[in-house]
Amino acid sequence: IGRGAVIRARSIVYAGVCIGENSTVGHGTLLRSYVAIGRESQLAHGITVERKTQIGNYVRCSPLSHITSEVVMEDRVFLGAGIVTINDKGMIWKQENVKPELLPPYFEFGAKVGSGCIIAAGVRIGREALLGSGSLVTMSIPPLAVAYGVPAKVVRFQESL
Repeated sequence: IGRGAVIRARSIVYAGVCIGENSTVGHGTLLRSYVAIGRESQLAHGITVERKTQIGNYVRCSPLSHITSEVVMEDRVFLGAGIVTINDKGMIWKQENVKPELLPPYFEFGAKVGSGCIIAAGVRIGREALLGSGSLVTMSIPPLAVAYGVPAKVVRFQESL
């Protein structure tokens, strides 16, 4: 745990977790094995972060979200409240002689995801892209795109911040 990092009450931190300097983990947040969190990041209350997820610097994750295994969030990503990420393409779990295809979502630098979005397996959210609240994201979103809807569709592009 880095200097100045704060972990609030009732949070559960598994072995191998690394929390960067001045990062905060909210009440009742679960960090599974080998999660890495950069510096100056904030994970609010009631978040589940599954194993081997990588969270960059200056990342903000709002309350009550589920971050599936091996997700990557580059620096300055913002996730609104109640985000759900999915990594199982076929929704297969412990079926005999069947290996699930696990493809975690990936969030590039500065991506912003509105509250209540669902991000499907293998989806890549581009650099500084913006997803509207409540969107169901089933396909990758290009850099600087503004997208929303069920399913999410690109409606325009913005200039780089």
